[in-house]
Amino acid sequence: MPPCLRKGLFLVFFLAAVTGLQAQLVKVYGKITNNNMEPLANVSVHLKTSSVGTLSKEDGSYELFISKGKYEIVVSMVGYKTTILPVVVNDELLQNIILQDDEEKTTLSEVVIKVKLKDRAEEIMKTMVEKKDSVNGVVKNYSYKAYIKAVQQDSSFAGKDEALAAPTVTVIKEILLKVDRDASNRIKEERLGVKVSGPDKLLFYTTSTDGDFNFYNNLISVPRISPTPFVSPVSNTGLLSYKFKTIRIERRGREKLYTISVKPRALTNATVEGELTVSDSTWNILYARFRFPQYHLQEHNFFEVEQQYDYIGNKAWMLSQQKFTYYADGRNKRISGQTVVNYSDYELDKQFSRRHFTNEVSVTTEMAYHRDTAYWKEARRETLSAREAGFIRQRDSLFAITQTEWYKDSIAAEISRITWKKIGFFGQTLYNRKKERSWYLPPLISLYQPFAFGGGRLNASVGYGKFFPNRKNLFVNASLSYGLRNKDVNGSFDISRMYNPFNRGYYTITAKREFQFIFEGDAYINMIKRSNIYLNNEVGVGHGLELANGLFLRNELGIALRRSVSNYKTGNLVDSLLGDVLDNNQPIPFEPYNALYGKLRLEYTPFQQYRREPLEKIILGSKWPTLFVEWRKGIPMLMGSEVDFDYLEAGLQQQLNMGLLGASRYTVKTGSFYNTKDLRLIDFKFQRRGDPFLFMNPHNSFQALDSTFSTIKRFYEGHLVHEFNGFLLNKIPLLKKLQLREIAGLGFLVTKERNLRYAEAFFGVERAFQSPFNPLDKFKLGVYVTTSVANQFSNPIQFKVGFTTWDKRRGKWF
Repeated sequence: MPPCLRKGLFLVFFLAAVTGLQAQLVKVYGKITNNNMEPLANVSVHLKTSSVGTLSKEDGSYELFISKGKYEIVVSMVGYKTTILPVVVNDELLQNIILQDDEEKTTLSEVVIKVKLKDRAEEIMKTMVEKKDSVNGVVKNYSYKAYIKAVQQDSSFAGKDEALAAPTVTVIKEILLKVDRDASNRIKEERLGVKVSGPDKLLFYTTSTDGDFNFYNNLISVPRISPTPFVSPVSNTGLLSYKFKTIRIERRGREKLYTISVKPRALTNATVEGELTVSDSTWNILYARFRFPQYHLQEHNFFEVEQQYDYIGNKAWMLSQQKFTYYADGRNKRISGQTVVNYSDYELDKQFSRRHFTNEVSVTTEMAYHRDTAYWKEARRETLSAREAGFIRQRDSLFAITQTEWYKDSIAAEISRITWKKIGFFGQTLYNRKKERSWYLPPLISLYQPFAFGGGRLNASVGYGKFFPNRKNLFVNASLSYGLRNKDVNGSFDISRMYNPFNRGYYTITAKREFQFIFEGDAYINMIKRSNIYLNNEVGVGHGLELANGLFLRNELGIALRRSVSNYKTGNLVDSLLGDVLDNNQPIPFEPYNALYGKLRLEYTPFQQYRREPLEKIILGSKWPTLFVEWRKGIPMLMGSEVDFDYLEAGLQQQLNMGLLGASRYTVKTGSFYNTKDLRLIDFKFQRRGDPFLFMNPHNSFQALDSTFSTIKRFYEGHLVHEFNGFLLNKIPLLKKLQLREIAGLGFLVTKERNLRYAEAFFGVERAFQSPFNPLDKFKLGVYVTTSVANQFSNPIQFKVGFTTWDKRRGKWF
């Protein structure tokens, strides 16, 4: 056997032995007092013939963490007799000690000397910060393998004041990764194996792209759990943001290992809480455990990370294990998860080619989802618990059952089972398993629409859907309605087909006769006006595709026969209730005409990063802004079309992470009609007025614009929204307890119509609440104050209220 191979095997067995011993450490603890039961501080407590030891604290307490076995504990202090205690350690052991006075030694009875040991925690952390760049930069480029085991457990509350019932394992996901990382923290991940037992959407850290919990960084940024980065304790800002206290000292030869408690100071915001262990000779983190504040967690009530480090290749301390524990509480249940990541097969100072790191940061092959039992037995670095192993065996046996024809037919029959609840309130699904298609029938309560234009309408609809094994899909929807007052018939027929899941290629075909809004995005007070409605008879097609990474093309083409609804009969209920508010509440009369129109939109995001799955592409985002161009064209002459116009709009939008200051998002755009030979009202570009009392989406709406008006000539528009995420209010102790969030924004509009120069600003306070129906759903309620300046009108300061929900799929509020 070659010498290098023998050394490598010896190192592997040695690390395995050390890891096994560390896993069996148990605590020996107690209190040291004198004959008068007074606590003694600074008493030396150590194992005989070993360097493991500690000093008692001011209250006399001490702790030792040692392996199971037989020991002799030596307890000594000047002025007291040295005590040697033989102990047998099998489990956590409480050992109180009483030291006897040493009467043989002469002491000065009139002189009392009290020594208070200075806590070195602040000094230790300051030295760590000074040395962290050299410590963290020992290895520039490296690669490793990671075995991930993520487990989801669901449990329920038996009653309002009762404890949780025993949790049930519902999902287990196992992944084996190979990851390359360079000095700039760029990564390239290959998922070698993936095994899922149940739906896994709620599990955290099933890929290294979910977050980087490197506490040597100044900020810990994990957008998957929070948009706000957290202050690392190992940073200059951390020295001001945290209180440090030594909770344990262990001796390892000449080396001392300090375990330091980390707690946030009162007037801080994005901080963590926990402990870390550091060596006073290498100044490396050896162990860390930190909890993240619930205030900043988007979906969870609790989130904790625990890390362990090993000395690799006689060169650097690297992660050996990382554990995430998290849960979300609902009204009567808890959804909890734990993800354990074991790291191995490190290759330090690895050389990568110049083009090794690309925008494709992760790739999973089809074979990764079809690894056999022998592969996973070899890949697992951690023994499954009895419950988890039993769950996997049960899942494997259940999987075999679920592949039988009778089981599949029974599931299809249950989905298609007709009940009164489905027929009356929820809608009925009819599933054909063999043809892999579903039909959907709406509930009876949707058959009558009382608040439609022109009065109540009878409405019937049906839906059809089909998902293919290759992630392609097909949806067809049809509807038909009848107006009771005007005795008119409307309807629609839509086809949507996803033909390229990886590049998100799709096409649509639409045919409809419906009432539509002239300006569909207008303020709610204008949306109920009859002057905003017309009858649209249309046939159209649409298509979308990602042409290259980050470059999306979307286009539409349609022919519409547009009609006025001025001859329709309407009721007077709305006029009697809102007659003083709704001015000009009559349909706009115009001659019917045909309109052939097209739309083309290009969006490009440079350096867009993504994960490649066998059949789909998961976009991770980019640090660069998204540029967009949109062209709308009224095509004359063809198919009797009378419209003739060209509208061009361009702009950019971006979301910026401002660190502890929060996150900003801006949109800037400009547009104009450069051809208006035959431009009709329905094709105008409108600027939306502000809504009374309601705070609307500030990313594309103005809050205090006095009225809705059209812009034919060039306009310039911009929106900026900044979420402070507690940066200001959490510095005030009383307000911090209320868990409020601050938001502010600016907007501007410059138009040639009205010769308008307009600018607005707003500030709001929001609070997030958890949905009582789903633990992972959240919403925000806010109160806002808006103000504006303009050269054509004046607006007083307005107070508004708003409602925002959390989008789990996109990971942001909307």
